[in-house]
Amino acid sequence: MKQTTAILACLAILALAGCNRGQKAEEAETAKPAAPPVRTLAALDIVTAKVGTVSEAVPFTGTLNPEKSSQVAARAEGTVQSVSVREGQTVRRGEVLAVIDSETLRQSVIQQEAQLANNRARLRLSQQKLHRQRELVERGFISRLAFEELQSDYAVSEGEVRAQAAELARARQDLAEAVVKAPLDGVVYQKKINVGDVAARNAVLFAVADLSVLEVEATLPAQRAASVNVGQTARFKVEGGSTVFQGRVTRLNPVAAPGTRSFTAYVRVDNRDARLKAGQFVQGDIVLRELPEAVSLPQAAVREADKSPWVMVVRNGRLEKRPVEILLTADTTRTVAVKGLNAGEVVLSANLIGMKPGDAVRLPSAG
Repeated sequence: MKQTTAILACLAILALAGCNRGQKAEEAETAKPAAPPVRTLAALDIVTAKVGTVSEAVPFTGTLNPEKSSQVAARAEGTVQSVSVREGQTVRRGEVLAVIDSETLRQSVIQQEAQLANNRARLRLSQQKLHRQRELVERGFISRLAFEELQSDYAVSEGEVRAQAAELARARQDLAEAVVKAPLDGVVYQKKINVGDVAARNAVLFAVADLSVLEVEATLPAQRAASVNVGQTARFKVEGGSTVFQGRVTRLNPVAAPGTRSFTAYVRVDNRDARLKAGQFVQGDIVLRELPEAVSLPQAAVREADKSPWVMVVRNGRLEKRPVEILLTADTTRTVAVKGLNAGEVVLSANLIGMKPGDAVRLPSAG
């Protein structure tokens, strides 16, 4: 009996020891720190470093205008006899645009020619008298005073001939200007006269523009105007269009516009292919500096850009802090060219709350 009791006591002690070991193992397992969760990034949380051209540029807005244009005014008064062109028509320099009734002008020319002939006849007579009287005064037959009077009459006649010749030249010019001609090669974009209208002297009849070369009056922000120089390249798009056009800065207005305090640069654009129209509104930028084949990121992806710039790279399923060097900042496109990063590497696009170097992350699925 005593032996049986001892055996039961031993079994109880062994069972109790096993329970204690199991409880301690369970407590030890519970005490282990939990593995940090893996955060799945959204497509908007990341950006891939790309290789391309990064440009530092000054933005501008402006209007396309013809570099060469002319308003054709009437130089003669009269009724319009004929009009040879319409708006939108291409003309060559010297081509007839309109003809003004020139009968009055022709009569004026005839009158001036007759008057000039009379004055020349009187001048010849005065010359003959002066020649004869010179012989007489040398022989003492007439006084020196009488001879000087003849000299004065001759000088007056000579002046009248010159004045009349000028009047005749002016009348002939007026007659020639009764035929209105194009002052340059281009397109007629305004026609303000019709057959039968009365043209007043100096009234504008037509406007002609050479559209093969256009010019953008580019308005620049005052704080960036000092960076712009003649010869720099400008790129722009027409309002509502997607095609990028190029031009070159040809001159700068050094005086700010009153009120806006903005400055104006003039950009010359080759338009021989006639793809652009005068009067169109454009937006673009003037390139100050470019880096071709540069690794670029959005500006928001770079932390502490004004101190010690760095980015958060996704590498082997974890976030890694990577110092970078900013080579060029493009404010117009909100991008930066950086050194220290390879093309194709994935970077956090912005500062995500709670994310730090070493955190485990998962990239979004391709689908």
